[in-house]
Amino acid sequence: MKFLNPLRPAVLIKRYKRFLADVQLPNGDVITIHCPNTGAMTGCARPGMKVWISDSGNPKRKYRYTWELAETTEGDMICVNTQRANQIAGELLQQGMLEPFTELTAEQKYGYDNRRIDWQGIDANGNLTFIEVKSVTLAVQQQGYFPDTVSERARQHLASLQTMASEGHRAMVLYVVLHSAIRQVSAAEHIDAKYAEACIMAKQAGVEFNAIQCQISAEEIKPSAMICVK
Repeated sequence: MKFLNPLRPAVLIKRYKRFLADVQLPNGDVITIHCPNTGAMTGCARPGMKVWISDSGNPKRKYRYTWELAETTEGDMICVNTQRANQIAGELLQQGMLEPFTELTAEQKYGYDNRRIDWQGIDANGNLTFIEVKSVTLAVQQQGYFPDTVSERARQHLASLQTMASEGHRAMVLYVVLHSAIRQVSAAEHIDAKYAEACIMAKQAGVEFNAIQCQISAEEIKPSAMICVK
């Protein structure tokens, strides 16, 4: 996934009200930008961090700029825009990096509760496959965790996937790892024990768990390699 326009560097002053952040541009100007991430953003939003922002090009938009990337003091790159995860997942699925799928479609309604699945396709054996995409940015050294805050919604997604698996379809969670330090992913039992328990139940029901590592730069984000989900 290439950024359509060059990202602008800035320095983070603070994130607040979940969807807003103040940053300082290289010329000294301080502006308020949109933060497209509803999570805790632990380790991703420290004041003083170098960040990169995208320009919508629309001066009439209330917050013209969007926060895309952050860089840790160790030099690790993080994509904080959770909307990018689905775009990256679409690229790797269409390229067959996970496995070959045909008839790939995004945002399809499914299941008893009429939810929307991130991606739906047909695998090489003709199985209808439901793929729920999650972005992972919480890192403790090289260990990645999901979620970074208690998430009832994530547990509901697992329940819906479990239902699809019980009906004979393939169902999977695809963690898109958007922190360059992460080498493996686990359920964050220390943050959301119910989600971790739901993962165990989903695996027992046949739900598959995969994770893709990404190369992150101010020019593009590229899916690079599958990594372990424990």
